[in-house]
Amino acid sequence: MGERESSGPTLAIAPIQIDPETDTNDLSNVNNDAASEETEVLRWSCVGAAGLFLMCSYGFSQSIGTVQSFLQLNQLSDYSAQDIGWITGLDTALSLLCGFQVGPLMDRYGPRLLAPVAVGLTVAKFFLLSECKNYWQIFLCLGVLGGIASAVASTVAISAVGKLFIRRRGLAMGAAMAGASLGGITFPLVLRRAFPALGWSWSNRVMGFVILGLMTIGMVLLLPFPKLILPSAVSSKKRSAALNFDAFRSGPFVFITLGFFLYEFSITGVGVLLPTFAVKAGFPSAMGYTLVSILNGCSCLGRLLPGLAGDYVGHFDVILFMTCLSLIFTGALFVPFGGQSAGILYAFAGLWGFCTGSFLSILPGKRILSMFSFELSFWN
Repeated sequence: MGERESSGPTLAIAPIQIDPETDTNDLSNVNNDAASEETEVLRWSCVGAAGLFLMCSYGFSQSIGTVQSFLQLNQLSDYSAQDIGWITGLDTALSLLCGFQVGPLMDRYGPRLLAPVAVGLTVAKFFLLSECKNYWQIFLCLGVLGGIASAVASTVAISAVGKLFIRRRGLAMGAAMAGASLGGITFPLVLRRAFPALGWSWSNRVMGFVILGLMTIGMVLLLPFPKLILPSAVSSKKRSAALNFDAFRSGPFVFITLGFFLYEFSITGVGVLLPTFAVKAGFPSAMGYTLVSILNGCSCLGRLLPGLAGDYVGHFDVILFMTCLSLIFTGALFVPFGGQSAGILYAFAGLWGFCTGSFLSILPGKRILSMFSFELSFWN
């Protein structure tokens, strides 16, 4: 990856020396096969760490529809679904929007600083949430703090994987994003049992302890990350952590980014609102927990298999094919029959999860953006 000269302001990028044919980092201190194998193990350990961080950030965000359903029937029963939706919607919005600033911070400071910040914010969210009783308290803890915490954790995870892989980036990103699916399967089932048995406060405390353990393991696994890439050539420049809009001078970049935005909009909207839709259609509230688990379980396969296929047949081809399947399933199942049959809803949740899982593994991989010489985590 060569450097590009420009008369105007340039992006602050860390030149990662990667051989596109062998997909191994050009590490100056690695000169034998044994060291290369050790490096490969360390890189995949970072993928495991990313999976744990995404499990605790995106995984919970994908389960937040179950929390919304519980709040609607209990603490916030006096509020409409629309009012409660502002809380979960803000959480999702901030988790994606704040990554715009977290990316440059990741480029400059790396996971050694941002990973502990992500752990602290995420755990604090659950312990503070356990003390919340009013709408404004839940709004601040779950909507605002939760969204910021998710942004930091997910950006650290996605950026770390993207910096370490080129040729197998689809597989690596799919494996990491499978962690989010695992959280989306596990958390709804845990909360389904915890809420009636332990109540709101202790359910959140239990979640806090579990997430503390998982993210601490992830933080330890990320420790070798700085040794796997070359030190940033601009890490000492203060402006490297500032917002930079140079990429938006490129028309193709703007259109592709808009496409990514629309994909994310559709995926998060369905995942969050599906349990509420089931309740409004007259199905029992417990069905919402099951729908979210089915959606995320099938999404796990949808993140691994299409990501792997995209590495061989092309990421654009795979994502266009999966987009067409998503449209067919939505039009044939959900629109005409979604509110009439539980079986149809279960089928739609599984098919939607599998098809849209590919979006979450391929889009963050940024192989589609390989034509642009922009730093991955900055433009995350």
